Amino acid sequence: MIIKSYISLSEQAINEVLNLEDVCKKHDNLKGSVFLDTSLNFNHQIKSIFLLYENGELISMLSMFIPTQQEAEISAFTSPKYRQEGYFKALLTKAVAELGKYEIPTILFVCESQANSGKKVIAKFKTEYDHTEYFMRSNKKSYEAKEGFRLGLLKPDGKDLDKLIETSMRTFDDSYEDSRILIENCFGLENREQYLAVLNDQFIGLGAVNLEGDEGSIFGFGIVPEYRGQGYGTELLHLIVDSLWQRGKTEITLEVNSENAHALELYKKSGFQIEVAFEYYRIKVSEVEERLR
Repeated sequence: MIIKSYISLSEQAINEVLNLEDVCKKHDNLKGSVFLDTSLNFNHQIKSIFLLYENGELISMLSMFIPTQQEAEISAFTSPKYRQEGYFKALLTKAVAELGKYEIPTILFVCESQANSGKKVIAKFKTEYDHTEYFMRSNKKSYEAKEGFRLGLLKPDGKDLDKLIETSMRTFDDSYEDSRILIENCFGLENREQYLAVLNDQFIGLGAVNLEGDEGSIFGFGIVPEYRGQGYGTELLHLIVDSLWQRGKTEITLEVNSENAHALELYKKSGFQIEVAFEYYRIKVSEVEERLR
């Protein structure tokens, strides 16, 4: 057994992971994909992907999405014929040790709703269910265009960084440091773009997009509290979606907390359909350490 840890993956390693993922998805009848993009992690030196090999074959993997220092979202796959042999535990031990170096206190295990084998593994750690997120998708056939927008869409540059951070803090009730890291990670990357919603020279919302091939994914989307409930979220969403269609994207995705009924209804009315449900289970890193001993 050999475990390799990475800050980011090579093209060859990505292909190995995708092949393993495909085997697991077919076996367990799953639809979701593991998150391998480490560019949004709060610290670009942290090792967040762990691969386990047996006789040169990748048989288990674990990835961590760590946008802030407060928590790490962990997803994992193990080849069906190698399960219940302690491989996930070996990977998790390495991951927890890495989290300890950066004083990250909390883990959120992420598991697709119908992944029964994954849920059984998570249950052994006595985690607490936290929430469910829906992965949603839209295409041009299901999208209904709108006109007459009150908002303008601004693609900010470096001079707008402070305004972006301030708007993010107001929208998501995050700390300055968490907002700063998330926003700065979007700048300087060719496949990511950040937008501000402008109303009468006031910044009242924001959204970001990740561009990958023919697909665009929307994240970090929201309106500041005092302007909610007035249709501005719908306008901002359509402005961003329209810009993606115009640039040749054929599929657009996003994720939403299942408890956010207003946002979920907005996305459904705008042509997005639920494709996958991911359940999140919360536990302290210290508790995981105890149960790994």
